[in-house]
Amino acid sequence: MNDQRLKETLQSIGKECFVTYFRKFADTSLSNKDVAEILMRETDYTEGSCRSRTSHARRIIKAGRAKDALMDISVSSGVLPEIAAKAKRLAGGGL
Repeated sequence: MNDQRLKETLQSIGKECFVTYFRKFADTSLSNKDVAEILMRETDYTEGSCRSRTSHARRIIKAGRAKDALMDISVSSGVLPEIAAKAKRLAGGGL
């Protein structure tokens, strides 16, 4: 996954969503369906959106680009400070 594809994929997930649910996305003991159901319960996203976000997030993780995505989010001016701080913590070893 090149940098441009990473940026596009991250945008389709939503930076806040990627950080907030990162541990769920990264948890291989949970199926895509399990993670999508968690998102549906905890957000107002549609079922299709939850499935798509889960698939895209796991694609980033599987491609080995999770740390890059988290570092990008940590310096992004478009996210809340607490989301940027959490992304930085996750990228710094909280993976």
